[in-house]
Formats: sequence, structure tokens, C-alpha cells
Amino acid sequence: MINYNGNLIPSGSASLEVSNRGFQYGDGIFETIIFRKKEIMFLNEHWERISESVNDLKLNFPFTKKDLEKTLLELLEVNGLMGQSARMKLYIWRKAGGLYAPDHFDAEFLLTADQAQRKKVLKFEKVGLADSIFLQKTAFSHLKTISALPYVMAGIEKKERGLEEIILLDQDGYVAEASSSNLYFLDLGNRTIYTPSLHTGCINGVIRRFLFKNAKQFDLEIKEVLWLPEDLISDKLSIFTINVAGVNCIQKIYTTKMRDCTEGLKLLEEIFRW
Repeated sequence: MINYNGNLIPSGSASLEVSNRGFQYGDGIFETIIFRKKEIMFLNEHWERISESVNDLKLNFPFTKKDLEKTLLELLEVNGLMGQSARMKLYIWRKAGGLYAPDHFDAEFLLTADQAQRKKVLKFEKVGLADSIFLQKTAFSHLKTISALPYVMAGIEKKERGLEEIILLDQDGYVAEASSSNLYFLDLGNRTIYTPSLHTGCINGVIRRFLFKNAKQFDLEIKEVLWLPEDLISDKLSIFTINVAGVNCIQKIYTTKMRDCTEGLKLLEEIFRW
């Protein structure tokens, strides 16, 4: 079952009109939400990003955080997923009408829920820098919009080059993010996590938001940086890609070995309870 504009219907019976603005113009956003250990993970941060996104896109989304939580739990319940791990995807788009200039500001939505296995930590040794895709800061680059073409093309380049992960740079050559995750550079000696600045055009991820609000609880400092690829070469830094689904470690970029991530993974497990 899925939830389509507040109605629970079988997933196979759903259809979107050709006039759908998400399809026509990429006029919308989406969120991937993880349910684990009978808890909606990072609900506050998801709600923060949804609220920011609909405000920036000038959408009327008549939900409160309590409404969202109730809707998510209802779909998990009807699909028999309350005692399991699950992956939910929430799509929000503008109601049909108009060309580039819309006729409406009301939003429609679609919510899906599927069983998910606990994500295994991967240690990447085949990692390179993207050659064909560069990010650029815009008024919407920090949002998770339906228009995700840069990441689609980065994923294609990753496959074509036989890489396990690919690092995206911005138009000025600064490190921005990975193909589907924010990047984090952990210096355990200084208890500091570095992450690319939003000025690179990277997405303001849910994990990123959580860390900026909660790092001090774990005796950590988190800092935004503008770093070139050569700044990553340090025997003090272990490098991680993290999104709501879990964490992976970058052990090598091209032929250059990075700091071993074992100690850092233990700390991240403590923070995120994965």
C-alpha cells in the first residue's frame, strides 16, 4: 500500500497525470526516511528540511510534524512493517497547472514504504574524482529536489569507470560531496569533523543537520570547509560518506591511501546508533 494525497491505495493502482509538475518541470522535493528499532530516524531533521524546502519553493503543504509522523506510522502499520526496518520515500510536488509560472501553490504528495535491510558498512578502495559533473551553488542546491540529474549522471560516470564511489567537485574545484551522500573528514586527535561548505552546491543532508545540532554532545566540533582534493591527503583524516541509510568509508582515492577508518566507525556507531 501507498499513501497518495492522503488516500491509502494499492501501489499497483496508482497513476500520475501527464500534467504532473514533478514530471513536467521537476517542481518538487523528496525525502528518504528510515524506520529502525521502532523509531523514525532523524524525524526532527527531516521535518526541518521539508519545512525549509516547501517554503523556498513557495509550496502550500498543510502538514504539521505531528501529521507527518502519524502518516508515516500509518503506512508502516498497514504494510506490516512496524516490527521491521523500513525505507520510506516521500515525494512532494506542486499541483498541476500553468507552464513555468504555476497556476497553483498547493502541494500534492506520494508516500511509499518498503522493507529494508540494515546497510552494511562498505570500505571503498576504488574512488576517483568526477570528470564530467561539477556542482554549483544556487538558491536550491542545498535542497533535495526531484531534479537530481547531476547525481544521476555522476552515478553513470561511476559505473562507466568501474568505481565504488565518486567524489564531486564544485565549479571552482573544491570538494563538494559523494554521489549520494555528504562527505565527512574526521580528525579524531582534534575531535573535529570537517564537511564541505554549502557554498560548493552540496545538499544540506539530514545527517549534516543532525551533526551541526548535536556534535557538542559527543565532545566533537563540526566545521564547514572549502578544501581542494589535495587537502584530503593527510594521515590525520579518515573519510566517510554518510546519509540516512548508513555510513561508508573511503580507504583510497585513486592510488593514495587514506587513514584507516576503524576507530572513526566506532565513534559514528555511538553517535547514530546504527
